[in-house]
Amino acid sequence: MTGLLVTRSDRVDRYIRPYATNDSDDNQNKSSDLGKLWAFYWERDKNLYEAGAGTYNPKVPDAPSTMSTAYWQSQLPTLWKTISNRGPGNFEPSPWLPIRWGQHQVKEFDAAPVLGYLHRPIKAPMQDENGKRLKPALQAKALQAAWVQALDNLPDGQKPVRVFYDSTNNPEAEIALNNALHDLNKDGHGLELGNVEEGYDIGRRLGNTGVSGALVEINLATIASYKDGGVSSVVYAGTDGSLTVQMVRPPDEARKAKNSQNRGADPFTFGSPTGGAPAE
Repeated sequence: MTGLLVTRSDRVDRYIRPYATNDSDDNQNKSSDLGKLWAFYWERDKNLYEAGAGTYNPKVPDAPSTMSTAYWQSQLPTLWKTISNRGPGNFEPSPWLPIRWGQHQVKEFDAAPVLGYLHRPIKAPMQDENGKRLKPALQAKALQAAWVQALDNLPDGQKPVRVFYDSTNNPEAEIALNNALHDLNKDGHGLELGNVEEGYDIGRRLGNTGVSGALVEINLATIASYKDGGVSSVVYAGTDGSLTVQMVRPPDEARKAKNSQNRGADPFTFGSPTGGAPAE
């Protein structure tokens, strides 16, 4: 299992930090807005589960008790009638931020390590306007254009030193990527999928990761860039048959040093039984 917290620190600074309260972090205290949110969430979750209990199948990943975003947000007006919304500034609850954060949450956010920078994804269609699959040469051309556009998102002088992709049930994607990279390799220093230190096909190396494939690629790219340096690229397929190119850039050494103060020398093992502790 992998997990990655993706954030926009500028949004935290704008929408969260100025309005944070000094309330307790006790989510069982139903007199606080945090406690009310906690109780309200699990009450709605229980109600939804019971409503679908007659048809509940534990083998179905999207079980009835898994609230959809639309359902949860439709319930929030009821919650908002009960909260105090006391704190600094004029905070306006929203579907994505239903209550103020507490200072303890802001501190936890600030202590979280910056593992890398995820650049804007660039989508390459693999079908024409009629929904017909492009011929191999046009697939490579479309992916090549997306790759070049993704490179433009990086700081000057930086380029990927490795690529993560997935050929599972999609050999055409591997062919398109291979051809695109060959066409881009004008100086002999470009990436080669056949080089085991540059091309990482998670389908062959890990097996079928299903719908989690893109996230697995991004997680592995983040780890590789953090530990071994250099930009990593990921190429993953969409449900519409498209391919998306995205770049993952590691933090600088100063940021890594700051990470070690809160999460030890290796933030990827922090909290595990054999993981490191924060630096003294």
